[in-house]
Amino acid sequence: MPRLQHPMNGAMYTVRADGLVEVENNGLTGVFTWDGRHDSGELTYADPHMLVWLAGPQLPDAADDGRKHRG
Repeated sequence: MPRLQHPMNGAMYTVRADGLVEVENNGLTGVFTWDGRHDSGELTYADPHMLVWLAGPQLPDAADDGRKHRG
């Protein structure tokens, strides 16, 4: 599962199998949707940029959209 540590506060962001993001910071845990809605847990704030980066809508690979990379 994708996992990324926040570069400024050290919080750990982990995408769960259900698509939600679990955030662990200073002993607190919270679960969020990719667009920042709090789902559960005592941690009620997460960096929206980290949530989108990890679990938000993804662009297709260049090979998937019919275009070829020109180098």
